[in-house]
Amino acid sequence: MLNFYKFSVETLDMRDVNWYNQRGSGAGILLITMRKFTSRLLCGILGSLFSVFFSKKFPRTIRVECTNACNAKCTICPHKNMTRKVEFMSDTLYEQIIRECAENSCREVHLHNFGEPLLDKKLEQRITFAKSNGISRVKIFSNGSLLTKDRSHSLIEAGLDEIKISFDGATSEEFETIRTPLKFNDVVENIRELVKVRNELCSPMKIFVACCSTQDRSETMNLIASEVDGFAFGKVHNWGAGLSHDNAGKLGDMRQVRKPCVRVWNTFTILANGDVALCCLDHDGQMILGHLDERTSIRSIFANADYKRIRNLHSAASQENIQLCANCTKSFL
Repeated sequence: MLNFYKFSVETLDMRDVNWYNQRGSGAGILLITMRKFTSRLLCGILGSLFSVFFSKKFPRTIRVECTNACNAKCTICPHKNMTRKVEFMSDTLYEQIIRECAENSCREVHLHNFGEPLLDKKLEQRITFAKSNGISRVKIFSNGSLLTKDRSHSLIEAGLDEIKISFDGATSEEFETIRTPLKFNDVVENIRELVKVRNELCSPMKIFVACCSTQDRSETMNLIASEVDGFAFGKVHNWGAGLSHDNAGKLGDMRQVRKPCVRVWNTFTILANGDVALCCLDHDGQMILGHLDERTSIRSIFANADYKRIRNLHSAASQENIQLCANCTKSFL
């Protein structure tokens, strides 16, 4: 017991000590130690498994930010706080990315990141280029506000494999409070029109709806459940602590158990200017792991020392040493 207590004290950091001191509980030190032990065990096991299953030298999923422009100011998104230049990816860079993905049999390419992809007037052209180069699955994540009938036709004809539409709110009031200045009825109608066009063209394209914030999930599903291919409900997260939100969970709670984030093993996020961000939650490009241009490659960046360091820290439950991951809600169970 003495050795266990000694281990407990030595492995505490200042945040642990503050948490313990504020509560003044003799059980606090045991609770914190158990949290650390469980975090290290879980991260070690999962990190090892991720290294085995995602051991290829090329990412499983490539996320291409064709643009970081957006036409919404959602309350659960930090886009309004972004300091990066709003821009569109060049054709030269995009084509380089797709060719390398094709050469390495990349499984999936997402043409979105931190912006509304339908603002990109070249989106259909980009989809066609990816499909013609042998990319098996191309998908986008959209807020649905710009899905006109004509746009639905062109996306399907370009060969889009999947679209996921954000739809947070079971009522007009809830939706429009969260997704300012989008209109509830417009997005509902756009989704229905997209489904109708898809069915008329006999397209295999999948249509999903994603919800992160809603008071009544069942009511939200009932709105269009019979028309889309499925719903994906997720927890509101804090964008790597880049957004403080009441529903995003407590940040850095010392009682929480950490988990490794699979994104650092299987996903590669390329910003519109060619910078490679840590993940899709790095909305402002705080942690850049490389830069893509004619002299560099996805493969070389994905295997560089920075990526290896990030994976090692996640495997050791030491995400507090990574600025973006330290208080990210997705780094905890």
